[in-house]
Amino acid sequence: MRKTLQTIVIGGLALCALNACTHSETMPYDVRVKTDSVAINNKVGNFSIKADCPTSKTGALTSTINEWLSETMGGTYEGGYNETMPIAKHYINSVFGNDSADYAELKKDTANNDREWKYEYICNSQKTAETPKFVTFEYSCYEYQGGAHGSTIVTGQTFRKSDGRRIGWEVLNNSYDDDFQNIIKTGLKKYFNVKNDDELKSCLMLDNMYIIPLPKCPPLFTKDGIKLVYGQYEIAPYAAGTPQLTIPYSQLDKFLNVTAKSLTK
Repeated sequence: MRKTLQTIVIGGLALCALNACTHSETMPYDVRVKTDSVAINNKVGNFSIKADCPTSKTGALTSTINEWLSETMGGTYEGGYNETMPIAKHYINSVFGNDSADYAELKKDTANNDREWKYEYICNSQKTAETPKFVTFEYSCYEYQGGAHGSTIVTGQTFRKSDGRRIGWEVLNNSYDDDFQNIIKTGLKKYFNVKNDDELKSCLMLDNMYIIPLPKCPPLFTKDGIKLVYGQYEIAPYAAGTPQLTIPYSQLDKFLNVTAKSLTK
Protein backbone atom coordinates (compact mmCIF):
# COMPACT_ATOMS: atom_id res chain seq x y z
CA MET A 1 0.00 0.00 0.00
CA ARG A 2 2.80 2.42 0.93
CA LYS A 3 4.67 1.61 -2.29
CA THR A 4 1.52 2.14 -4.37
CA LEU A 5 0.86 5.48 -2.70
CA GLN A 6 4.47 6.50 -3.26
CA THR A 7 4.17 5.63 -6.95
CA ILE A 8 1.02 7.72 -7.28
CA VAL A 9 2.60 10.72 -5.57
CA ILE A 10 5.76 10.53 -7.69
CA GLY A 11 3.70 10.16 -10.84
CA GLY A 12 1.56 13.15 -9.87
CA LEU A 13 4.59 15.29 -9.18
CA ALA A 14 6.13 14.32 -12.50
CA LEU A 15 2.92 15.24 -14.31
CA CYS A 16 2.78 18.59 -12.53
CA ALA A 17 6.39 19.28 -13.44
CA LEU A 18 5.68 18.43 -17.08
CA ASN A 19 2.66 20.73 -17.13
CA ALA A 20 4.66 23.51 -15.49
CA CYS A 21 7.42 23.12 -18.04
CA THR A 22 4.99 23.16 -20.97
CA HIS A 23 3.17 26.15 -19.49
CA SER A 24 6.38 28.14 -19.04
CA GLU A 25 7.33 27.58 -22.68
CA THR A 26 4.03 28.91 -23.99
CA MET A 27 3.50 31.56 -21.35
CA PRO A 28 3.49 35.06 -22.92
CA TYR A 29 6.15 37.29 -21.47
CA ASP A 30 6.51 41.03 -21.19
CA VAL A 31 9.29 42.78 -23.07
CA ARG A 32 10.67 44.71 -20.14
CA VAL A 33 12.63 47.83 -20.91
CA LYS A 34 14.87 50.23 -19.06
CA THR A 35 14.90 53.81 -20.31
CA ASP A 36 18.41 55.16 -20.74
CA SER A 37 20.04 58.01 -22.62
CA VAL A 38 23.31 59.46 -23.85
CA ALA A 39 23.93 63.15 -24.59
CA ILE A 40 26.60 65.57 -25.78
CA ASN A 41 25.99 69.29 -25.30
CA ASN A 42 28.72 71.80 -26.15
CA LYS A 43 29.59 74.63 -28.52
CA VAL A 44 29.09 72.38 -31.53
CA GLY A 45 25.49 71.54 -30.69
CA ASN A 46 23.00 69.45 -28.75
CA PHE A 47 23.05 65.71 -29.35
CA SER A 48 20.98 63.13 -27.50
CA ILE A 49 19.57 59.65 -27.89
CA LYS A 50 16.95 58.34 -25.48
CA ALA A 51 15.86 54.72 -25.72
CA ASP A 52 13.68 52.12 -24.11
CA CYS A 53 16.30 49.39 -23.88
CA PRO A 54 14.92 45.83 -23.87
CA THR A 55 16.49 43.71 -21.17
CA SER A 56 18.58 40.68 -21.96
CA LYS A 57 15.92 38.50 -20.31
CA THR A 58 13.99 38.58 -23.58
CA GLY A 59 16.91 36.83 -25.27
CA ALA A 60 16.80 36.64 -29.05
CA LEU A 61 14.02 39.22 -29.24
CA THR A 62 16.28 41.79 -27.57
CA SER A 63 18.89 41.24 -30.27
CA THR A 64 16.26 41.49 -33.00
CA ILE A 65 14.93 44.78 -31.65
CA ASN A 66 18.41 46.26 -31.23
CA GLU A 67 19.43 45.15 -34.71
CA TRP A 68 16.37 46.92 -36.14
CA LEU A 69 17.27 50.07 -34.19
CA SER A 70 20.83 50.02 -35.52
CA GLU A 71 19.64 49.59 -39.10
CA THR A 72 17.16 52.42 -38.62
CA MET A 73 19.90 54.73 -37.34
CA GLY A 74 22.26 54.04 -40.22
CA GLY A 75 23.40 50.42 -40.18
CA THR A 76 27.07 51.14 -39.45
CA TYR A 77 27.31 49.61 -35.97
CA GLU A 78 29.39 46.41 -36.01
CA GLY A 79 29.11 45.23 -32.40
CA GLY A 80 26.74 42.83 -30.71
CA TYR A 81 23.04 43.44 -30.20
CA ASN A 82 22.59 42.22 -26.63
CA GLU A 83 22.56 45.80 -25.32
CA THR A 84 21.07 49.02 -26.68
CA MET A 85 23.31 51.74 -25.28
CA PRO A 86 26.54 50.71 -27.07
CA ILE A 87 24.54 51.14 -30.28
CA ALA A 88 23.28 54.57 -29.19
CA LYS A 89 26.80 55.68 -28.24
CA HIS A 90 28.15 54.57 -31.61
CA TYR A 91 25.65 56.70 -33.52
CA ILE A 92 25.81 59.77 -31.33
CA ASN A 93 29.62 59.75 -31.58
CA SER A 94 29.40 59.31 -35.33
CA VAL A 95 27.03 62.24 -35.81
CA PHE A 96 28.94 64.41 -33.36
CA GLY A 97 32.20 63.66 -35.17
CA ASN A 98 30.76 64.61 -38.55
CA ASP A 99 29.16 67.81 -37.25
CA SER A 100 32.34 68.76 -35.35
CA ALA A 101 34.31 68.51 -38.58
CA ASP A 102 31.71 70.62 -40.35
CA TYR A 103 31.80 73.14 -37.50
CA ALA A 104 35.60 73.39 -37.79
CA GLU A 105 35.21 74.23 -41.47
CA LEU A 106 32.67 76.91 -40.64
CA LYS A 107 35.05 78.42 -38.09
CA LYS A 108 37.57 79.04 -40.85
CA ASP A 109 35.14 81.53 -42.29
CA THR A 110 35.24 84.56 -39.98
CA ALA A 111 31.69 85.45 -41.00
CA ASN A 112 30.48 82.28 -39.28
CA ASN A 113 32.47 82.55 -36.06
CA ASP A 114 29.54 84.03 -34.17
CA ARG A 115 26.75 81.85 -35.54
CA GLU A 116 23.50 81.95 -33.60
CA TRP A 117 22.50 78.35 -34.29
CA LYS A 118 23.79 74.99 -33.16
CA TYR A 119 23.68 71.52 -34.62
CA GLU A 120 20.92 69.34 -33.21
CA TYR A 121 20.45 65.59 -33.20
CA ILE A 122 17.59 64.46 -30.94
CA CYS A 123 16.49 60.84 -31.20
CA ASN A 124 14.06 58.68 -29.27
CA SER A 125 13.24 54.97 -29.41
CA GLN A 126 10.21 53.94 -27.38
CA LYS A 127 8.13 50.86 -26.73
CA THR A 128 4.60 52.02 -27.58
CA ALA A 129 2.46 48.88 -27.62
CA GLU A 130 2.54 45.31 -26.37
CA THR A 131 0.22 42.32 -26.16
CA PRO A 132 0.98 38.64 -25.49
CA LYS A 133 1.48 38.24 -29.27
CA PHE A 134 3.51 41.27 -30.32
CA VAL A 135 5.52 44.29 -29.23
CA THR A 136 5.85 47.58 -31.10
CA PHE A 137 8.65 50.14 -30.97
CA GLU A 138 8.55 53.61 -32.51
CA TYR A 139 11.53 55.76 -33.44
CA SER A 140 11.87 59.47 -34.13
CA CYS A 141 14.90 61.63 -34.83
CA TYR A 142 15.17 65.37 -35.40
CA GLU A 143 18.34 66.68 -37.00
CA TYR A 144 19.32 70.27 -37.75
CA GLN A 145 22.46 71.19 -39.65
CA GLY A 146 21.72 74.80 -40.50
CA GLY A 147 19.34 76.30 -43.01
CA ALA A 148 15.66 77.15 -42.84
CA HIS A 149 14.64 74.12 -40.79
CA GLY A 150 15.69 70.67 -39.69
CA SER A 151 14.38 67.28 -40.72
CA THR A 152 12.50 64.66 -38.78
CA ILE A 153 12.47 60.90 -39.31
CA VAL A 154 9.58 58.89 -37.88
CA THR A 155 9.22 55.16 -38.21
CA GLY A 156 8.65 52.05 -36.13
CA GLN A 157 8.42 48.29 -36.15
CA THR A 158 6.15 45.58 -34.79
CA PHE A 159 7.78 42.31 -33.76
CA ARG A 160 6.08 38.95 -33.34
CA LYS A 161 7.07 37.67 -29.92
CA SER A 162 7.10 33.97 -30.77
CA ASP A 163 10.03 34.25 -33.17
CA GLY A 164 11.00 37.94 -33.45
CA ARG A 165 9.62 38.31 -36.97
CA ARG A 166 9.40 41.89 -38.21
CA ILE A 167 5.89 42.57 -39.43
CA GLY A 168 5.63 44.41 -42.75
CA TRP A 169 2.99 45.35 -45.28
CA GLU A 170 2.96 41.79 -46.62
CA VAL A 171 0.36 41.01 -43.96
CA LEU A 172 -2.14 43.32 -45.65
CA ASN A 173 -4.24 42.36 -48.67
CA ASN A 174 -5.90 44.58 -51.28
CA SER A 175 -4.58 47.96 -50.16
CA TYR A 176 -5.91 49.43 -53.43
CA ASP A 177 -9.44 48.33 -52.62
CA ASP A 178 -11.89 51.25 -52.62
CA ASP A 179 -13.04 50.44 -49.09
CA PHE A 180 -9.49 50.45 -47.77
CA GLN A 181 -8.66 53.65 -49.59
CA ASN A 182 -11.71 55.31 -48.06
CA ILE A 183 -10.56 54.20 -44.61
CA ILE A 184 -7.18 55.88 -45.16
CA LYS A 185 -8.83 59.03 -46.49
CA THR A 186 -11.11 59.20 -43.47
CA GLY A 187 -8.11 58.97 -41.12
CA LEU A 188 -6.19 61.63 -43.04
CA LYS A 189 -9.17 63.97 -43.02
CA LYS A 190 -9.20 63.69 -39.27
CA TYR A 191 -5.46 64.40 -39.10
CA PHE A 192 -5.74 67.49 -41.30
CA ASN A 193 -9.12 68.49 -39.82
CA VAL A 194 -10.84 68.72 -43.21
CA LYS A 195 -14.29 67.58 -44.29
CA ASN A 196 -14.13 66.29 -47.86
CA ASP A 197 -11.85 64.90 -50.56
CA ASP A 198 -11.28 68.28 -52.20
CA GLU A 199 -10.08 69.80 -48.96
CA LEU A 200 -7.89 66.76 -48.30
CA LYS A 201 -6.39 66.97 -51.80
CA SER A 202 -5.27 70.52 -51.09
CA CYS A 203 -3.29 69.23 -48.10
CA LEU A 204 -1.45 66.50 -49.98
CA MET A 205 1.28 66.32 -52.61
CA LEU A 206 -0.32 63.58 -54.70
CA ASP A 207 -1.11 63.59 -58.41
CA ASN A 208 -4.50 62.07 -57.76
CA MET A 209 -6.71 61.00 -54.89
CA TYR A 210 -7.66 57.61 -56.28
CA ILE A 211 -4.75 55.76 -54.73
CA ILE A 212 -3.09 56.95 -51.55
CA PRO A 213 0.09 54.90 -51.11
CA LEU A 214 0.95 53.00 -47.98
CA PRO A 215 3.67 54.69 -45.89
CA LYS A 216 7.29 53.53 -46.00
CA CYS A 217 7.00 52.89 -42.26
CA PRO A 218 5.63 49.35 -41.80
CA PRO A 219 2.25 48.82 -40.14
CA LEU A 220 2.48 49.48 -36.42
CA PHE A 221 0.23 47.16 -34.44
CA THR A 222 -1.25 48.74 -31.34
CA LYS A 223 -3.74 47.54 -28.78
CA ASP A 224 -6.68 49.05 -30.65
CA GLY A 225 -5.66 49.02 -34.31
CA ILE A 226 -2.95 49.42 -36.92
CA LYS A 227 -1.16 52.75 -36.96
CA LEU A 228 -0.01 54.30 -40.23
CA VAL A 229 2.83 56.82 -40.05
CA TYR A 230 3.89 58.89 -43.06
CA GLY A 231 7.26 60.60 -43.11
CA GLN A 232 7.99 64.22 -43.94
CA TYR A 233 7.35 65.00 -47.62
CA GLU A 234 6.05 61.46 -48.20
CA ILE A 235 2.53 62.58 -49.08
CA ALA A 236 2.38 66.13 -47.73
CA PRO A 237 4.55 69.28 -47.47
CA TYR A 238 6.94 70.00 -44.60
CA ALA A 239 4.40 72.10 -42.73
CA ALA A 240 2.10 69.07 -42.46
CA GLY A 241 4.55 67.25 -40.24
CA THR A 242 4.25 63.47 -40.22
CA PRO A 243 0.63 62.49 -40.99
CA GLN A 244 -0.59 59.62 -38.82
CA LEU A 245 -3.78 57.63 -38.36
CA THR A 246 -4.87 54.49 -36.53
CA ILE A 247 -7.33 52.10 -38.17
CA PRO A 248 -9.37 49.95 -35.75
CA TYR A 249 -8.98 46.20 -36.26
CA SER A 250 -12.74 45.94 -36.70
CA GLN A 251 -12.41 47.85 -39.99
CA LEU A 252 -9.51 45.75 -41.24
CA ASP A 253 -10.76 42.19 -40.92
CA LYS A 254 -11.14 41.50 -44.65
CA PHE A 255 -7.79 43.10 -45.46
CA LEU A 256 -5.61 41.17 -43.01
CA ASN A 257 -4.05 37.83 -43.88
CA VAL A 258 -3.77 34.91 -41.46
CA THR A 259 -0.44 36.14 -40.04
CA ALA A 260 -1.91 39.51 -39.11
CA LYS A 261 -5.12 38.06 -37.72
CA SER A 262 -3.18 35.70 -35.47
CA LEU A 263 -1.52 38.71 -33.86
CA THR A 264 -4.81 40.41 -33.07
CA LYS A 265 -6.65 37.50 -31.46
